[in-house]
Amino acid sequence: MNYSDAYRQIMKSRGYTQRELAAIIGIAQGSLSCSLKDGNPTLSTASKYLGPLGYKLALVPVGSRLPDGSHVLDC
Repeated sequence: MNYSDAYRQIMKSRGYTQRELAAIIGIAQGSLSCSLKDGNPTLSTASKYLGPLGYKLALVPVGSRLPDGSHVLDC
């Protein structure tokens, strides 16, 4: 799964629109939209955008068992 698809899935499951989430993050809705279109944010941007959704970025060894609700992104 790529970042943009995972982010949209998480956003939808939490009941947010792009506009609502952008306001919470403190950015313009267009900035969030562009980031999702590009699909390759920096780690700091991804972390900033995922925080309000209740997620953190984590690096784990390949093959680790992840908790339910985790998303593995193709890099």
